[in-house]
Amino acid sequence: MENETSINHCTPPDAKRLLGDVFSLFVGTDTLRPAMHSPFEINGKVYATDAFTLIRCDKSDCDFEITNPHTPPNCEAVIPKPNTEKILNIDKSVFEQYKTEDEYESTGEDVECKVCDGNGEVEWEFESYTKEDDCPACDGSGYEAEKEAIKTGRKTFGNFRVKLNETYFRMDIFYKLIKVRDVLGGDVILIYQSKPTSGVLFKIGFCEILLMPCPLHDIDDTDGILNIA
Repeated sequence: MENETSINHCTPPDAKRLLGDVFSLFVGTDTLRPAMHSPFEINGKVYATDAFTLIRCDKSDCDFEITNPHTPPNCEAVIPKPNTEKILNIDKSVFEQYKTEDEYESTGEDVECKVCDGNGEVEWEFESYTKEDDCPACDGSGYEAEKEAIKTGRKTFGNFRVKLNETYFRMDIFYKLIKVRDVLGGDVILIYQSKPTSGVLFKIGFCEILLMPCPLHDIDDTDGILNIA
């Protein structure tokens, strides 16, 4: 299905050169999932994912080196087959008014406490008695040094949601589509949507992007909802 506007597949000539920046928006930082820390290749396609969002394109369209030896499981399996083709009317300026919260970035790094080996607790002994308590060296945090959050001077989204048909997304997740479009050009095209609890697939230029929805029970706690036609 296609709306009345013709679909723009044009890609700026320098898009491939900036593709590494695009994929960096989708990598994960979970220390327990190192395979998601950088892009990876599966069957001739390059992927990046943080488990909530995913991007992929043909390796032939990728101009950066793939050094990740790991591949998260089931990435191909989660990509649905297209069931529609519809241009989305997404006005970037409308989103800007929802940037109401101070943006922070992390500086430094976490260093595990050597006294408790990062557990946050130590065992005390007195005669025949033992007791676990917060580590006195790190006050139970498990770290002797921790990342610090500092203000960037920019604003980011508060607890807002985007509604696309019957599916809700965190606004910061949905905004990634705009960031990708800024680089690749063309239209944001909806190519798969099913039930409200399923991932939704989009296409921008030569990239496919999968966004996972937020749980429906979270909607009552939002600061507001932006409807996308």
